[in-house]
Amino acid sequence: MVSGPSSPARRALLAGAALCCAGREAQAADTWPRSVVDALGRRLRLAAPPQRIVAIFPSNIEIVFALGLEARVAAIGGRVRYPEAALAKPSVGGALGYSPEALAALKPDLIVLTPSHGSALGLVEPFERAGVAVLVLAHPDLAAVRRNIDLVGRATGCEAAAAALLARFDGALAAIRQAWQGRPQPSVYLETAAAARGAYQTVGRGHYADDALACAGGRNVFTDLAGAQQVSAEAVLLRDPEVIVSLQAVPRPAEEIAARPGWSRLRAVREGRVVVLPRSHFLIPGPRQAEAVLAYARALHPQAFGAAA
Repeated sequence: MVSGPSSPARRALLAGAALCCAGREAQAADTWPRSVVDALGRRLRLAAPPQRIVAIFPSNIEIVFALGLEARVAAIGGRVRYPEAALAKPSVGGALGYSPEALAALKPDLIVLTPSHGSALGLVEPFERAGVAVLVLAHPDLAAVRRNIDLVGRATGCEAAAAALLARFDGALAAIRQAWQGRPQPSVYLETAAAARGAYQTVGRGHYADDALACAGGRNVFTDLAGAQQVSAEAVLLRDPEVIVSLQAVPRPAEEIAARPGWSRLRAVREGRVVVLPRSHFLIPGPRQAEAVLAYARALHPQAFGAAA
């Protein structure tokens, strides 16, 4: 498997979901109405398979499209770049907020959103009062990503498509683990952003990227922290990682990281184990996390996986 825009991993992960969903939807029809419980513990009652879905937040959009629901998506919301088909859908807002009026005009029968943005969470109560099902998903870790795929599958009547997608997801992770089993697990500093004046962003335990590093055969040097965190250069120097993986919107030469004041002392720099990867899907907690794990594994275990992605 290789990562990238046209990777076999991505095609294997997503191929056939639409056909699977279409072929099984009639079979699930006699189970309606049905109830599902979302991340906030709210019980949603769905009278029939939703036909006008609004998905807000990139990870939720990726899940909905991966389940083959493109034809039922009325609109999207958030800073979306993938999949390409989603870009043709109407938008109900993004970083500056969401428009309840624009959303209501679309007459949705299911809204899928995430509480990461308060403005999106503010849509729950008014649409709930209006009788529209609002499914709230949370994604703190990889286990939650799996639960979200299953939950959206049940809420839309695409259980078979969700099961097939999860089987591919689990199979990809199992193959990655198998490839590095028996090898030492290097310590790794994952840099998710670099701010001015020596402030850096990383992740700790309870974050899907921390789980992804573990699946890839690495030991996160900041796993004692919780969730997304800002750390200092001094903290990185103190942890002295064996590998540095830097996620960058526009990848720049690894030498720029090595040139930071004092960083030449780090083992990762001395041994030439600084890897720069494009941020893209690495920080989107959706089905493409399997590809992120593969890229991390290649950076951590090049002998087992070949050159770093």
